[in-house]
Amino acid sequence: MAKQVPLKAVRREGVGRAPARRTRASSMIPAVVYGSHIKPMPIQVDEKEMTRIFKQATSENMLVDLSLDEGGKTTNRLAFIQEIQHHPLTDRVLHLDFHEVRADEKLHARVIIVAVGEPEGVRTGGGVLEQVIREIEVECLPKDLPERIEVDVTALLIGGNIHVSQVKAPAGVTIISHADVSVFTLLAPKEEEVVAAPTATEPEMIKEKKVEEGAEGAPKPDAKGGAKPDAKAGAKPDAKAPAGKPDAKGGDAKAGAKPAAKAEKK
Repeated sequence: MAKQVPLKAVRREGVGRAPARRTRASSMIPAVVYGSHIKPMPIQVDEKEMTRIFKQATSENMLVDLSLDEGGKTTNRLAFIQEIQHHPLTDRVLHLDFHEVRADEKLHARVIIVAVGEPEGVRTGGGVLEQVIREIEVECLPKDLPERIEVDVTALLIGGNIHVSQVKAPAGVTIISHADVSVFTLLAPKEEEVVAAPTATEPEMIKEKKVEEGAEGAPKPDAKGGAKPDAKAGAKPDAKAPAGKPDAKGGDAKAGAKPAAKAEKK
């Protein structure tokens, strides 16, 4: 069951931010105690004493025997720490809510869940245990309030789950969280990604490049793969001066010219 620790408290005068800052400046923690049988009452407790209590506790679920000083009159109240407000950076306790309870009245509280044992799927299949929720809501008498609830996970296989309905509550404790909520699940091991080696690309055809950039007389491949004759490589007959035809002066540009007209008369 949760620890029951004695704690001294003093009634606090003034509420709001300014009085709360003054309270913290004097090494005290502003708090409030409330319940179904009393009106909310602002109080303050010693910061060092609360720090010592939290260090010795295994959880924040604890019953406190408040020795409350109300202007010279001391009363004792059994209270449950309902809420703790921490500073977001320093984790210093900024405010406490105490819920007064009676020994014969049931209370509602949230209790942490702890896994016990090594799952079969982890041991034989390399699975990964994941805890879905960290706390579970219970109802019980103050004397039966547990600090934590342990859950045996040794039989859990890969792909398996443990739901709230399968959690065994301690004696005198009733679990009131939704029965279908998963508490633990065993995931399959993550597959390692295999990075494929880059494929080697074929080198450029240097020979073909040289042919294209070579001398003017080198043949170039046509679309069908054959070589094209270069326009400058082979001589074409001149369209203006066909073979065997005399030029304008009567001389034959090439061998085989016809005899002059005067020779024919003779």
